[in-house]
Amino acid sequence: MSETRADPTRRRHTARWIASGVVIVLIVVAVVAATRPSSQATAVASPLIGHRAPNLSGRDFAGREVSLLGDRGHFVVVNFFASWCPPCQAEEPSLVHFNFEQQQRHSGVDMLSVDIDDSTSGARRFVSDFALSWPALPDRAGQDAAAYGVGSPPMTFLVDPAGTVVAALAGPVQYAQLNSVLAAARGG
Repeated sequence: MSETRADPTRRRHTARWIASGVVIVLIVVAVVAATRPSSQATAVASPLIGHRAPNLSGRDFAGREVSLLGDRGHFVVVNFFASWCPPCQAEEPSLVHFNFEQQQRHSGVDMLSVDIDDSTSGARRFVSDFALSWPALPDRAGQDAAAYGVGSPPMTFLVDPAGTVVAALAGPVQYAQLNSVLAAARGG
């Protein structure tokens, strides 16, 4: 009879251990899901929207003199990135695809990337690995990122032909998002 009493007690302990394990697994899954970065950029209410874009200028990694002021009359996608940033690496094929399509259409859309908080060798390797065909400026002092309110990359802004910031996206931007934001800015 003592064996029969032990079985229900043992079963209750086993059930408690299993229930505790399930609860712990659910908590871990919830924490991972809540802290995992989004796979798509999110529109943010930047204080720059509706205001003139801070100028970006200097020598890009190819040695060309670049200035955002020189792109007046065109839409400009300004993307802040870093070579060590996995979401930046994930978004870069979308930026390359978007740029290629815009150049093929002669749509009047230019691109400008700004490398922040990075080593020169890492940034150059990133630009080379993704074969960027648009200017990429180094922001070694962090002044450009500060002027745009960029805390961490990636972050993307759309500047209209008059030089006004019309959209800001935080996180890895997708090709379809860029097209959608551009269409909205053009009024279509």
